[in-house]
Amino acid sequence: MTMQTQQGLAADGADTPLRVFAISDFPLLLAALATLLAAQTPRLALAGIAAATPSPLAALAAADSDVVLLDLDGDAEPTLALIRALAARGGKVLLLTRQQERALQDRAIMLGARGLLTRDSDTAQLLTAIEKVHHGQLWLDRDATGRIFGALSRQGGMPLPDAASVVPPPLSEQEKKIVAILMANSGEPAKLIAGKLHISESTLRNHLTVIYKKFGVSNRHGLLGYVLQHGLLLPA
Repeated sequence: MTMQTQQGLAADGADTPLRVFAISDFPLLLAALATLLAAQTPRLALAGIAAATPSPLAALAAADSDVVLLDLDGDAEPTLALIRALAARGGKVLLLTRQQERALQDRAIMLGARGLLTRDSDTAQLLTAIEKVHHGQLWLDRDATGRIFGALSRQGGMPLPDAASVVPPPLSEQEKKIVAILMANSGEPAKLIAGKLHISESTLRNHLTVIYKKFGVSNRHGLLGYVLQHGLLLPA
């Protein structure tokens, strides 16, 4: 995943820093996050902190935060219920975890979380991910996008935030097939994708150039993010 250079939000033309609310049931982690976020002025500001249990929704409503940084390693079901509630309110949730429970992580993303970081991420990655999520992008690796798209396809679709307001670009049947296979095999190189489609690699590249232009993206990762972010499904 490509990291952008660090720059304060004030450089975007606004003097108000991006407000982040941190949630965790682990007091030491919560204190560390509060200290880190509070030190990022003017780039970020600490909107508040709260434990995941009991429900922090009242505190969140009063805080008027831009992004919620949520620890995924607490009690699973209340945490997933919280993600669902935040997504329903239009909240932008970035998850933090030290575990490798992929099923739980995928469920959290499918319920509306916008990204996930492991606890071994450095400060630069954390700050960049917060900003990316705030600007409406997903922060996921390719393995996660492939797994989640596969799960969505098997379930017949699950709308993600903003899905209702998005009209997918018109694609030919061949382009739909290319996008579907690309989503289901997101980690594979172009040569193998072309083989699954029974076309040459150069033909695939030509199709992708047209598809990227239609979606307004510049590469495969941008396409993955667009499709997952808006809950778009194309039959293989």
